[in-house]
Amino acid sequence: MARARSTLFDRWSEVYDRRGFQAATYRPVHDAVLARLADAQPQLVVDLGCGTGQLTLRLTERFPGADVVGADYSSGMLDGASRRVGGAAPLVCADATDLPFRHATADIVVCTESFHWYPDQRRTITSLAEILRPGGRLLIASIAAVTGLGESAVAAVSAAGGQPVRALTAQHLRDLLIGAGFEVLHQRRVPRFGLVPWPVLTDARLR
Repeated sequence: MARARSTLFDRWSEVYDRRGFQAATYRPVHDAVLARLADAQPQLVVDLGCGTGQLTLRLTERFPGADVVGADYSSGMLDGASRRVGGAAPLVCADATDLPFRHATADIVVCTESFHWYPDQRRTITSLAEILRPGGRLLIASIAAVTGLGESAVAAVSAAGGQPVRALTAQHLRDLLIGAGFEVLHQRRVPRFGLVPWPVLTDARLR
C-alpha cells in the first residue's frame, strides 16, 4: 500500500505545479500558514509532505536565518522540489512516522495537504511531538469532514477506490493533538477557489 501511495504521488508530481492548480488549491493554504508564523523566529523548520517545494521555498525566504528542510515520501515530488529549491534547502525522503531528525530539535513543523493521506495519523503526531522542541509549533492544513459520520463516509468511499483518505473532523484532530501533549492555539477553515474543499488549518504548540 505504501508503494502504491508513493506511485500515485510520483504521477501527480507531473501536473502538481500547473499555475492555475496551485493558485486555486495550495496558494491560499500556504498564505494562511505563513500568516500564522509572522512573528516566529525559528532555527529549524520542517516542511512535512513538501511536495514539489512550493512552500519550502517560501519558508526559506521568510526565515533566511533558519535551516529549512523539506520531507516527502514521493521521489517524484522530491525531484520537482529539487528543481525548484535548488540548494536553498535540503530535501529528505522519509515516512511521516519515522523522520530523520534528532529528538527535540525542530522549532516549527508545517504539514499542508498531506496529513489526510497518512495511514497512521496518531503515530504521525507522536513522531512530530518527538522532534519538536518544547514550545515548538505544528501547523497542519488538511481536508476535514464536518461530522464523525462524514469522516467515516470519506474513509469508506476512498478505501473502496484504493486510496484511503482520513479526513478527520477538526475536533478529532484537536483531541489527537491534545493527547500527544499539544495545546491547540487556532483552528479555522481556509477558503479557496472553485469547488475544491476548504481544509482546516490547525496551529498547535507543544507543551
